Amino acid sequence: MALRVVRRMATAALVVVALSVVCFGLLDAAPGDPAASVLEARSGGRPASPAAVAELRGEMGLDDPPPVRYWRWASHAVRGDLGTSYMSGRPVTETLGDTVPWTLLLTAAAVLLSFAAALAVGLVAALTRRAWLRRGIDLLLFVMGGMPGFVVALLLLYAFAAATHLMPSGGVSRPGEPVTAYGLLAHLVLPACALAFGHHFSVYVRLVENGVGRLRDAPHVQNARVRGLPRRTVVARHLMRPGLVPFTARLGVGVGTLIAGVYTTEVIFSWPGMGRAAITAARAQDHPLLIAIVLVTGLIVIAANLVAELAVAALDPRARARPGGAHAH
Repeated sequence: MALRVVRRMATAALVVVALSVVCFGLLDAAPGDPAASVLEARSGGRPASPAAVAELRGEMGLDDPPPVRYWRWASHAVRGDLGTSYMSGRPVTETLGDTVPWTLLLTAAAVLLSFAAALAVGLVAALTRRAWLRRGIDLLLFVMGGMPGFVVALLLLYAFAAATHLMPSGGVSRPGEPVTAYGLLAHLVLPACALAFGHHFSVYVRLVENGVGRLRDAPHVQNARVRGLPRRTVVARHLMRPGLVPFTARLGVGVGTLIAGVYTTEVIFSWPGMGRAAITAARAQDHPLLIAIVLVTGLIVIAANLVAELAVAALDPRARARPGGAHAH
């Protein structure tokens, strides 16, 4: 297991390097001039003169060839210096320190909520003998499977904030008030639900339903029932543990889907995470901040996949004996 973790860490390092190269190249090839954007922002939107743009480009090092600029950035990045934001003038690490914890909090809440709800609904769908209940679950999943995450977010915002005022509409606290644990929890509910119950939720439920349902009438499960084991023991030990392997493996990949949706969700609910910072950086052509956000996002996805693989190995002893682990199915 330790060797597998080391091997995955080495692979993750290579992925991060490749991701940084691709991101740097794409931003360099994108239309527009970061120096001109900075000068326009400083002047309130007035176009800058070519001479002023050329002077600032020299100060920012944008006239150097792309390989030189990438090497300069990478040599500082390995020491923890991700550069300075073009727009704010703050170190990128400070901006990440202000935004990454909020994104991690929202993502973690959505993952836990999605995991628990998919587990509960999937188990009911797999074990129930009531046809009407199964049809109701199928209808619910059909509707949810066709709804993009931003539509779910807007519906929740309208139903629980705009129309009924039951929940806060956005942010992490009321304007002018400090952030408290209770207030933060209230502001977290809607964005976490919007992120957790997107179209991917129906996939999670189906994985639980299929994984557990195919074992419901298996011989070892029938034997456990005949021996008089309690129902919860049969479900937990003989159905859930082996039946949740596909679901657990998919959940790690699904974190990437959640991260992709978290940016939209953060904008809709005014959540102060990386999503809003990324959109602002993209509009302003703030390349240092944008590259850092992409890399942090990649690291989160890589870490989630590693955790999912280790969880699969814990649930399925056969996965520990395979070189490819959870991906060797």
